[in-house]
Amino acid sequence: MRTIKQVLIIALVVLLAANIATIIYQGTTDTTEPPVISCPDGVLEVSASVSEAELLADVTASDGQDGDLTAHVIVASISKLISEDTAKVTYYVFDSDDNMASYVRRIRYTDYRKPRFEVKEPLTYTVSEEIELLNRLAANDVVDGDVSDQIRVSTLEATENSSIYNITIQVTNSMGDTAALTLPVLRQDWDPQRPEVLLSKYLVYVNQGADFDPANYLAVVNVPNGEAELSDVQIENWVDTTTVGTYRVFYSYTNEFGSGTAILTVVVQ
Repeated sequence: MRTIKQVLIIALVVLLAANIATIIYQGTTDTTEPPVISCPDGVLEVSASVSEAELLADVTASDGQDGDLTAHVIVASISKLISEDTAKVTYYVFDSDDNMASYVRRIRYTDYRKPRFEVKEPLTYTVSEEIELLNRLAANDVVDGDVSDQIRVSTLEATENSSIYNITIQVTNSMGDTAALTLPVLRQDWDPQRPEVLLSKYLVYVNQGADFDPANYLAVVNVPNGEAELSDVQIENWVDTTTVGTYRVFYSYTNEFGSGTAILTVVVQ
Protein backbone atom coordinates (compact mmCIF):
# COMPACT_ATOMS: atom_id res chain seq x y z
CA MET A 1 0.00 0.00 0.00
CA ARG A 2 2.83 2.34 0.95
CA THR A 3 4.51 1.65 -2.39
CA ILE A 4 1.39 2.62 -4.32
CA LYS A 5 1.11 5.87 -2.40
CA GLN A 6 4.74 6.65 -3.07
CA VAL A 7 4.22 6.02 -6.80
CA LEU A 8 1.20 8.31 -6.87
CA ILE A 9 3.06 11.04 -5.04
CA ILE A 10 6.00 10.78 -7.45
CA ALA A 11 3.61 10.90 -10.44
CA LEU A 12 1.90 14.01 -9.10
CA VAL A 13 5.24 15.71 -8.50
CA VAL A 14 6.38 14.88 -12.04
CA LEU A 15 3.10 16.17 -13.51
CA LEU A 16 3.30 19.38 -11.50
CA ALA A 17 6.89 19.90 -12.55
CA ALA A 18 5.95 19.37 -16.18
CA ASN A 19 3.14 21.94 -15.95
CA ILE A 20 5.44 24.46 -14.32
CA ALA A 21 8.05 23.86 -17.00
CA THR A 22 5.43 24.37 -19.72
CA ILE A 23 4.29 27.63 -18.19
CA ILE A 24 7.86 28.85 -17.85
CA TYR A 25 8.65 27.82 -21.44
CA GLN A 26 5.58 29.54 -22.86
CA GLY A 27 6.37 32.63 -20.85
CA THR A 28 9.83 32.80 -22.33
CA THR A 29 8.83 32.02 -25.94
CA ASP A 30 5.55 33.94 -26.34
CA THR A 31 6.17 37.60 -27.15
CA THR A 32 4.17 40.70 -27.83
CA GLU A 33 7.05 42.28 -29.75
CA PRO A 34 5.77 42.92 -33.31
CA PRO A 35 7.79 42.18 -36.44
CA VAL A 36 9.46 44.95 -38.43
CA ILE A 37 8.68 45.94 -42.04
CA SER A 38 11.39 47.74 -44.00
CA CYS A 39 11.68 49.33 -47.44
CA PRO A 40 13.83 52.03 -49.08
CA ASP A 41 13.25 55.64 -48.10
CA GLY A 42 11.52 58.03 -50.46
CA VAL A 43 8.51 57.86 -52.76
CA LEU A 44 8.05 54.73 -54.87
CA GLU A 45 7.37 55.63 -58.52
CA VAL A 46 5.02 53.23 -60.30
CA SER A 47 2.64 53.14 -63.23
CA ALA A 48 -1.09 53.47 -62.69
CA SER A 49 -1.45 49.79 -63.61
CA VAL A 50 1.01 48.68 -60.89
CA SER A 51 0.59 45.11 -59.61
CA GLU A 52 0.74 43.92 -56.02
CA ALA A 53 3.97 42.08 -56.79
CA GLU A 54 5.60 45.35 -57.90
CA LEU A 55 4.46 47.10 -54.72
CA LEU A 56 6.07 44.31 -52.67
CA ALA A 57 9.28 44.01 -54.69
CA ASP A 58 11.53 46.01 -52.34
CA VAL A 59 9.68 45.36 -49.07
CA THR A 60 11.15 43.07 -46.39
CA ALA A 61 9.99 41.97 -42.94
CA SER A 62 11.64 40.18 -40.02
CA ASP A 63 10.87 39.07 -36.49
CA GLY A 64 13.16 38.27 -33.56
CA GLN A 65 11.53 34.88 -33.04
CA ASP A 66 10.35 33.91 -36.54
CA GLY A 67 13.18 35.36 -38.58
CA ASP A 68 12.48 36.39 -42.17
CA LEU A 69 8.77 37.15 -42.77
CA THR A 70 9.17 38.89 -46.14
CA ALA A 71 7.06 36.29 -47.93
CA HIS A 72 4.16 37.00 -45.58
CA VAL A 73 3.90 40.76 -46.20
CA ILE A 74 0.65 41.82 -47.90
CA VAL A 75 -0.63 45.01 -49.45
CA ALA A 76 -3.46 45.94 -47.12
CA SER A 77 -4.75 49.02 -48.95
CA ILE A 78 -4.01 51.84 -51.35
CA SER A 79 -5.42 55.22 -50.39
CA LYS A 80 -7.20 57.73 -52.55
CA LEU A 81 -5.00 60.44 -54.02
CA ILE A 82 -3.40 62.75 -51.48
CA SER A 83 -2.08 65.03 -54.21
CA GLU A 84 -2.31 65.27 -57.99
CA ASP A 85 -0.57 61.94 -58.62
CA THR A 86 0.41 60.58 -55.19
CA ALA A 87 -1.23 58.03 -52.89
CA LYS A 88 -0.31 55.93 -49.85
CA VAL A 89 0.07 52.16 -49.72
CA THR A 90 -0.22 50.26 -46.42
CA TYR A 91 1.52 46.94 -45.76
CA TYR A 92 0.70 44.34 -43.08
CA VAL A 93 2.57 41.32 -41.73
CA PHE A 94 1.85 38.94 -38.81
CA ASP A 95 4.24 36.78 -36.83
CA SER A 96 3.52 33.34 -35.35
CA ASP A 97 2.17 34.95 -32.16
CA ASP A 98 -0.32 36.99 -34.25
CA ASN A 99 1.51 40.23 -33.56
CA MET A 100 0.94 42.61 -36.46
CA ALA A 101 3.21 45.19 -38.00
CA SER A 102 2.11 47.85 -40.49
CA TYR A 103 4.04 50.23 -42.69
CA VAL A 104 2.84 53.15 -44.82
CA ARG A 105 4.76 54.56 -47.76
CA ARG A 106 3.99 57.00 -50.55
CA ILE A 107 3.69 56.01 -54.18
CA ARG A 108 3.63 58.30 -57.19
CA TYR A 109 1.91 57.33 -60.42
CA THR A 110 4.23 58.37 -63.23
CA ASP A 111 1.54 58.12 -65.92
CA TYR A 112 -1.52 59.20 -63.95
CA ARG A 113 -4.15 61.49 -65.44
CA LYS A 114 -7.76 62.28 -64.67
CA PRO A 115 -10.45 60.15 -66.31
CA ARG A 116 -11.15 61.10 -69.92
CA PHE A 117 -14.43 61.25 -71.75
CA GLU A 118 -15.39 60.16 -75.24
CA VAL A 119 -18.30 61.34 -77.37
CA LYS A 120 -19.18 58.30 -79.46
CA GLU A 121 -21.90 60.00 -81.53
CA PRO A 122 -22.74 63.64 -82.23
CA LEU A 123 -24.88 65.22 -79.53
CA THR A 124 -27.35 66.44 -82.13
CA TYR A 125 -31.10 65.99 -81.72
CA THR A 126 -34.33 67.26 -83.21
CA VAL A 127 -36.47 69.48 -80.99
CA SER A 128 -39.10 66.73 -80.70
CA GLU A 129 -36.58 63.96 -79.99
CA GLU A 130 -36.00 62.61 -76.50
CA ILE A 131 -32.43 63.37 -75.47
CA GLU A 132 -30.58 60.24 -74.38
CA LEU A 133 -27.01 61.26 -73.64
CA LEU A 134 -25.46 58.37 -71.73
CA ASN A 135 -25.57 55.97 -74.68
CA ARG A 136 -23.45 58.45 -76.66
CA LEU A 137 -20.85 59.04 -73.97
CA ALA A 138 -18.00 56.97 -72.55
CA ALA A 139 -15.26 57.46 -69.97
CA ASN A 140 -11.94 55.72 -69.41
CA ASP A 141 -9.53 55.82 -66.50
CA VAL A 142 -5.89 54.69 -66.28
CA VAL A 143 -6.56 53.03 -62.91
CA ASP A 144 -10.10 51.64 -63.27
CA GLY A 145 -10.40 51.19 -67.03
CA ASP A 146 -13.91 51.71 -68.42
CA VAL A 147 -15.91 53.89 -66.02
CA SER A 148 -18.69 54.82 -68.43
CA ASP A 149 -21.31 53.51 -66.03
CA GLN A 150 -20.15 56.10 -63.48
CA ILE A 151 -20.88 59.12 -65.68
CA ARG A 152 -23.30 61.67 -64.25
CA VAL A 153 -25.03 64.21 -66.50
CA SER A 154 -26.51 67.58 -65.57
CA THR A 155 -29.73 69.01 -66.96
CA LEU A 156 -29.65 71.04 -70.17
CA GLU A 157 -28.63 74.66 -69.83
CA ALA A 158 -29.71 77.24 -72.42
CA THR A 159 -27.12 79.44 -74.15
CA GLU A 160 -27.32 82.63 -76.18
CA ASN A 161 -27.75 80.45 -79.26
CA SER A 162 -31.29 79.02 -79.17
CA SER A 163 -30.11 75.84 -80.93
CA ILE A 164 -27.24 75.07 -78.57
CA TYR A 165 -27.50 73.85 -74.98
CA ASN A 166 -24.80 72.96 -72.50
CA ILE A 167 -24.57 69.83 -70.41
CA THR A 168 -21.95 69.09 -67.77
CA ILE A 169 -20.75 65.52 -67.33
CA GLN A 170 -18.56 64.17 -64.55
CA VAL A 171 -17.07 60.91 -63.38
CA THR A 172 -15.09 59.90 -60.27
CA ASN A 173 -12.56 57.07 -60.21
CA SER A 174 -11.61 54.79 -57.32
CA MET A 175 -8.80 57.17 -56.37
CA GLY A 176 -11.38 59.82 -55.52
CA ASP A 177 -10.41 61.97 -58.50
CA THR A 178 -13.25 63.66 -60.39
CA ALA A 179 -13.18 64.82 -64.00
CA ALA A 180 -15.85 67.19 -65.28
CA LEU A 181 -16.51 68.63 -68.72
CA THR A 182 -19.13 70.87 -70.31
CA LEU A 183 -20.31 69.76 -73.75
CA PRO A 184 -22.61 71.37 -76.34
CA VAL A 185 -25.90 69.76 -77.35
CA LEU A 186 -27.35 70.85 -80.69
CA ARG A 187 -31.15 70.85 -81.14
CA GLN A 188 -32.79 71.66 -84.48
CA ASP A 189 -36.10 71.29 -86.26
CA TRP A 190 -36.38 68.13 -88.34
CA ASP A 191 -35.45 68.82 -91.96
CA PRO A 192 -34.45 65.88 -94.20
CA GLN A 193 -33.02 68.32 -96.76
CA ARG A 194 -30.60 69.96 -94.37
CA PRO A 195 -26.89 69.21 -95.04
CA GLU A 196 -25.29 66.94 -92.45
CA VAL A 197 -21.74 67.75 -91.33
CA LEU A 198 -20.05 64.75 -89.71
CA LEU A 199 -16.75 64.67 -87.83
CA SER A 200 -14.35 61.81 -87.12
CA LYS A 201 -14.35 62.87 -83.45
CA TYR A 202 -16.50 65.21 -81.39
CA LEU A 203 -14.16 65.49 -78.41
CA VAL A 204 -10.37 65.57 -78.48
CA TYR A 205 -7.67 66.09 -75.87
CA VAL A 206 -4.61 68.09 -76.97
CA ASN A 207 -1.41 68.63 -75.04
CA GLN A 208 -0.52 72.21 -74.27
CA GLY A 209 1.70 73.65 -76.98
CA ALA A 210 0.89 70.91 -79.51
CA ASP A 211 -0.14 71.59 -83.10
CA PHE A 212 -3.86 71.53 -83.81
CA ASP A 213 -5.58 71.55 -87.21
CA PRO A 214 -9.40 71.44 -86.99
CA ALA A 215 -9.69 70.37 -90.63
CA ASN A 216 -8.21 66.99 -89.64
CA TYR A 217 -11.45 66.09 -87.86
CA LEU A 218 -13.82 66.87 -90.72
CA ALA A 219 -15.12 63.56 -92.11
CA VAL A 220 -17.96 64.09 -94.60
CA VAL A 221 -20.77 66.43 -95.57
CA ASN A 222 -23.94 64.67 -96.66
CA VAL A 223 -26.33 66.55 -98.94
CA PRO A 224 -29.53 65.34 -100.68
CA ASN A 225 -27.73 64.56 -103.92
CA GLY A 226 -24.53 63.06 -102.49
CA GLU A 227 -21.57 64.56 -100.68
CA ALA A 228 -20.31 68.13 -100.68
CA GLU A 229 -16.67 69.18 -100.95
CA LEU A 230 -14.99 69.39 -97.56
CA SER A 231 -13.18 72.50 -98.70
CA ASP A 232 -16.54 74.30 -98.78
CA VAL A 233 -17.06 73.86 -95.06
CA GLN A 234 -16.63 77.00 -92.97
CA ILE A 235 -14.57 76.43 -89.83
CA GLU A 236 -14.65 78.77 -86.83
CA ASN A 237 -11.67 77.92 -84.67
CA TRP A 238 -10.70 79.74 -81.46
CA VAL A 239 -8.52 77.00 -79.99
CA ASP A 240 -5.40 78.34 -78.28
CA THR A 241 -3.11 75.42 -77.53
CA THR A 242 -0.77 77.65 -75.52
CA THR A 243 -3.43 78.01 -72.83
CA VAL A 244 -5.00 75.17 -70.86
CA GLY A 245 -8.78 75.15 -71.18
CA THR A 246 -11.82 73.86 -73.05
CA TYR A 247 -12.61 75.21 -76.51
CA ARG A 248 -15.13 74.64 -79.29
CA VAL A 249 -14.72 74.51 -83.04
CA PHE A 250 -17.77 75.13 -85.25
CA TYR A 251 -18.09 73.55 -88.69
CA SER A 252 -20.86 74.75 -91.01
CA TYR A 253 -21.94 74.12 -94.55
CA THR A 254 -24.69 76.02 -96.36
CA ASN A 255 -26.39 75.37 -99.69
CA GLU A 256 -29.81 75.97 -101.24
CA PHE A 257 -31.35 73.37 -98.91
CA GLY A 258 -30.16 74.96 -95.68
CA SER A 259 -27.26 74.86 -93.25
CA GLY A 260 -25.63 71.99 -91.41
CA THR A 261 -23.50 72.36 -88.29
CA ALA A 262 -21.15 70.23 -86.23
CA ILE A 263 -19.28 71.13 -83.04
CA LEU A 264 -15.93 69.78 -81.87
CA THR A 265 -14.94 70.18 -78.21
CA VAL A 266 -11.19 70.54 -77.66
CA VAL A 267 -9.60 70.12 -74.24
CA VAL A 268 -6.10 71.61 -74.02
CA GLN A 269 -4.25 70.13 -71.05
